[in-house]
Amino acid sequence: MRFLIDAMLPHRVAHLLNELGHDAISPVSLGSPTMLDSRLIEIATSDRRVIVTENIKDFAAVTRCSVLSVRKTWWPNEALVTRIVAAVDSWSRVNPEPGFWAHWLDAELR
Repeated sequence: MRFLIDAMLPHRVAHLLNELGHDAISPVSLGSPTMLDSRLIEIATSDRRVIVTENIKDFAAVTRCSVLSVRKTWWPNEALVTRIVAAVDSWSRVNPEPGFWAHWLDAELR
């Protein structure tokens, strides 16, 4: 699956998702430490990527691409990156064709 990891999540999430066979990018890998939400939506729409973000309020009404909302507080800091990666990878297997709307990560995938 193709992902765009929002800047509020660790860039390493994209790297580890790539190691699992996904195609994941982040603002850092695109040459910018941050990007406007409108630009993220534009990239995700044109590249058919799922935006993975903690900022659901700014993406809740999106209908041009898929958005997956996660919360860093769901996992302990020392395991944050690996747990996000495992959860997003699991979510992608359960949702191989996600609709173009905002999705919450299911509790059983956390």
